[in-house]
Amino acid sequence: MKHVLEFLLVLAVVVVTTSAKAQVPPPVDIPIQNIPQETDVWCWVAVAQQIILASRGPSNTPAQCALVATANGATPAACCSEYNPLCVTTGSIPQIQNLIRHFGGRTSKYAPPTDPMTLYRTLARGHAVIVQLRTGQSSAHVVVVRGMSFFRGPKGVQPVLHVNDPMAIFTQPVLYAQIAPIWMSAIVID
Repeated sequence: MKHVLEFLLVLAVVVVTTSAKAQVPPPVDIPIQNIPQETDVWCWVAVAQQIILASRGPSNTPAQCALVATANGATPAACCSEYNPLCVTTGSIPQIQNLIRHFGGRTSKYAPPTDPMTLYRTLARGHAVIVQLRTGQSSAHVVVVRGMSFFRGPKGVQPVLHVNDPMAIFTQPVLYAQIAPIWMSAIVID
């Protein structure tokens, strides 16, 4: 009887472990190239350029200076022909959305921060998400969340975002728990 109980206990552990592993969704990764920002304040135009490039290809993706000029109602020459301090400016969520719609042919929706599984389902449907992050009292930064995966750690299953940060060269893995407290808003690309 003792061996039967031990066997049933081991079997129960195997079943619970197997079913827990089955509940972890597969990784999602949308092929969007990380493009670094060309000035200290052009993260907003770099994320728009990343989405436009993924949607239209390199020959139909304007330079960041041309995107900044267009977003501010100027001709590309205003920001691309020579240094113009008026072009080194921050942008807004509506400007990012307008650039993506105009040059990338993609619509988008403004969205508040969300939970990891809602974000995962959005990415799994092929919708990249631009996330606005609080970096100071009155400053923000935007990044593209292009994918998500999960890993088992000491604290259980942890969601990991695949983040294109225009201040970095490569896509970075970032724990959802690190992003959540500073997540201000998002743009979900259709």
